[in-house]
Amino acid sequence: MALTMDDKAISVIKTSLEHELMLLRSRCNLLEKEIQNFEKKYNLSSKEFKEKFDNGELGDSQDFFEWWGLLRGLKSSEEKIERAKKVLVSC
Repeated sequence: MALTMDDKAISVIKTSLEHELMLLRSRCNLLEKEIQNFEKKYNLSSKEFKEKFDNGELGDSQDFFEWWGLLRGLKSSEEKIERAKKVLVSC
């Protein structure tokens, strides 16, 4: 069964998605700033950090778990942005 929406409903959905995109972009900016702080503190790119962390070469510092979590959060937010953009294009 196909769902049909009138123009008003589509407008509400688009507005909501655009708002969500704005929030997600703001979140990404904050995450990127925090990630950059770790990169400077440890003089490592996030790519190098992730490889070393995933291979168990860095230990169990709270900073490393926080950095890892920030990277996962950024990736998740970026994926949500891409999905929302695809939905907006199809509306």
